[in-house]
Order: sequence, then structure tokens, then C-alpha cells
Amino acid sequence: MAYDLTQINDFIKRENEVLTATLFSSNDTAKFAKIMTGIKGSTELLKITGGAKLQAGVHKSPDGNTKGEKVTLTVKPFTYYESFEQDDLQFKLPNTMVAPGSNNAETPKPWEQALVETKVTDIAEQLEVQYWQGDTAGSEHNIFDGFLKTIDASADVIEGNTSNATEITVANVRDLVDVMRDEAPAKVKRKKEFSVYVGDDVFDLYIKAEKAANLYHFSPEHNDGVYRVGGSGLQLVRTYGLNETNRMVATVGENLIIGADVEGEEQSIDMWYDKTSDLTYMRVKAKAGVQIVNPQEIVEFTLSV
Repeated sequence: MAYDLTQINDFIKRENEVLTATLFSSNDTAKFAKIMTGIKGSTELLKITGGAKLQAGVHKSPDGNTKGEKVTLTVKPFTYYESFEQDDLQFKLPNTMVAPGSNNAETPKPWEQALVETKVTDIAEQLEVQYWQGDTAGSEHNIFDGFLKTIDASADVIEGNTSNATEITVANVRDLVDVMRDEAPAKVKRKKEFSVYVGDDVFDLYIKAEKAANLYHFSPEHNDGVYRVGGSGLQLVRTYGLNETNRMVATVGENLIIGADVEGEEQSIDMWYDKTSDLTYMRVKAKAGVQIVNPQEIVEFTLSV
């Protein structure tokens, strides 16, 4: 008698919306970036530049420098695929959770659900790193090019390491973040959502620096990884994908685009038993990619060599 995974597949189908949200929207970056779904391959993003030019008087000739530019957002396929030896569960789970007999006709449903949720959460964590550190020419995180590589390739992005710092420390981290704000265009840093995105390591250094400075009129507490820098209107945002990079990026989230092919996809997560191999398989198939818009509104920090 083979394993019966009917219930777990019903669970996956029933929870598809929640699982998909976890997969693409539960990580740090998805909380502030703009997410576009239903992309099968590539789509063009239109950005309009050029302000309105005022002229004195009436009956003037048309004048202005408005232009539209297209940026292509491409998503790339990725797959998670793993097999499980269910017989091992006989020796690891309580007898009350394993069906009688050697065939184990019914795998414990709580275990299956926990397995699915754990794997989806882990994939989301890996996607978070891919969003920022992705490099198709690299040995890891090579599904698609991430924000950092895309930012580095743009000549319009603003340089944020004006002091040529070679390290980020408790002693200089506050000044470095201040420079990131200073270098941003006025119309960008006036926005409520204007933020400096940093890894957990840099974020922790900043909190330590605030405490060391004894700035009791500013609270060193943060709201789930978002710290409002007192007196500046700036948000310092803890971003898992930037961990151990010593990179900082200042902009508003709407300039960071995440693309995915998940809209209406009921088969992006699947689990089944194969009688021939006597193994249970789990597979996740989807597509993802990132792109930036308005690079002239982005400030990036890279350590000097």
C-alpha cells in the first residue's frame, strides 16, 4: 500500500495563497520593494523623466525635456527539488504518529505540513539573498543578477562613500549613514519612505553607536528592523540580503522592483509519493528577477580598497 498524500496536496492547494505569500513576500526586501507578479519572461517598465518648465507670460512656444525610458525586467526559472525517505520516520516519530505495519501507508500529516512550511520559509530566505547578491556569472546565488550588480552597472547611481572609508565601525557608521542621506536628491530624501538599507551586521553597529553616544533624546529601539534616525527623517532598514556585504543602498522602495511568476500558479508547490523508488518528493518551481528604476534616485555605498 503506497503512501497517501491526498491530504497534504489538499493542504498545499488550500494554503497556496499563504504559501506563495511566504515564498515571495515574507522576506525583508519584499516589505518595501515593489512586487510585480504574473511575469512569464520579460516585461518593460516605463519611467518618465523631466519636470515641468514654467515660462513667464502667455502664448509661449512648447518647451520641456520630458522623455520616457524603458527598463526591462526579466524573470528566471528556479527549482527546489528534494526526496525524502519516509521509512526513516518509523524510528524517529512516536508510535502514535506512525501507522501500523511496515508500509507506513499514511505519513503523519503534521510532519508533512511542517515540512512544507519549513522548506517554503527557507526558499524565501534564499531568494532574499538572491535579490541583492545575485550574479549569473558567480558560483552561487546565480539564478539572476541582483540589485547590487544592477546598481553597480548603472552610471546614474550616486556614489555614497565620499570619504573613501575602508571599513564600517561603531566609530564611523553614523557619519557614513549621514553622508548617504546628504548625497541623495532633495526630492527623494523628503519622502517618508526614504531609507538606507543595510545588512544586520551594519544595522547592529549603528544601534551600538547610538547607545555609545548616550543620545537619550533618541530611542535606540527599533520597530522590527526599521530604525528612525532622529532629526533626519531617515529610516535605517535591516535587510537580510545585504548581510556580510558591507554595502549600503539609500533610496525609496518603489525604485526597487521584484518580478515573479506566481499569480494563479497552483502547481508551484507539489509533493508526491513514487512507489518505484519508495521515496516522497517535494518540488517548488517558479520564476523571479529584480530590476531598478530611477537610478539617479539611488545612493550606493561600497568600501574603498
